[in-house]
Amino acid sequence: MNPAEDTIDIEIQYQPLFSLIEDEFDVEIEGVPTQSYSGTMEQLDRASEGDRVFADTSPGAVPQLGPEEIDVVGMREAFGAERYFGTLVTTADSGITEVSELEGEVIATADIGSVSGGMAPLWMLKEHGLDIGNAAQGGGAEDFEWRSGVAHDRAIEELINDDTIAAAGAGEFASVPHVPYEQIEAEFPDLYEISPEVDRAGSREPELRLLETSPPIPRAPIVVNAAWEEDLRYDIEEFMRDADSSDFEHDAFDLADALNLDLPDDMLEEYNEGTLDTDDYDLDESQEADWQEFDDHTLWFSGVAAADHEDYDPVRQFAEDLGIAFDEI
Repeated sequence: MNPAEDTIDIEIQYQPLFSLIEDEFDVEIEGVPTQSYSGTMEQLDRASEGDRVFADTSPGAVPQLGPEEIDVVGMREAFGAERYFGTLVTTADSGITEVSELEGEVIATADIGSVSGGMAPLWMLKEHGLDIGNAAQGGGAEDFEWRSGVAHDRAIEELINDDTIAAAGAGEFASVPHVPYEQIEAEFPDLYEISPEVDRAGSREPELRLLETSPPIPRAPIVVNAAWEEDLRYDIEEFMRDADSSDFEHDAFDLADALNLDLPDDMLEEYNEGTLDTDDYDLDESQEADWQEFDDHTLWFSGVAAADHEDYDPVRQFAEDLGIAFDEI
């Protein structure tokens, strides 16, 4: 499992999917969070005939490893959306309104192995005329100082907390909650029309300004090591693709208990019933923080759609535009 957000316990986040499979097939899933995006790909690359490995991984893993090493189980959908975006954001008071104005500045991004948080931000910077040098190959940029290698949420936190950083690159799921809804609606029609994250726009402080989005990216896949050819593998694959969106939801009481959160029982009950309106609850500061932690740990996708290697050709194009050889990631 990729470390997309460092502040998230990904094993708790993925528990609905784990429990779904374990209950149906009488198996036990061992969750293995990796230290980096490349770490997940290394695990897949090492997997052989006797290994049973499914992986939550980046879209970049598909062209990097290829059909010899992995098969694509499916593309993870977020409430009907099969595409998502990389973003570049700055603070609301930075005075920066154009990507070109980042020349000479410090920019924090996620790992280059992340398409939305590392690769796409570099691509956007290049598209706006900045010299990225050999940053994509692990070196440095010519026109800005590039700080990469953290999770998406950490890149956003660094922007917020470090006055020397002018902008951050991250997937939409980490940045959009800080961006005003009105800005997205007025300036970024593709993001507004495609992304389910827009419903969360403006929900978190502090406010950030969205500078640019990438072209739509195919959402991250679930993949499996190609050498595993047991019938069980194919049965689990089909089961995941056929599951209902409700199967990917946490029981609110179980999630609150797992995270040791203090939230009203009525609130959790209404969450389970699908009738929750958080405006109905006057939460204190501690409960507000607990609710944010609860919300962060809900599973970020609601289904697994059929997909194959060709669906990830746009990711290969990103890499070619940046001069990245996949064996360098």
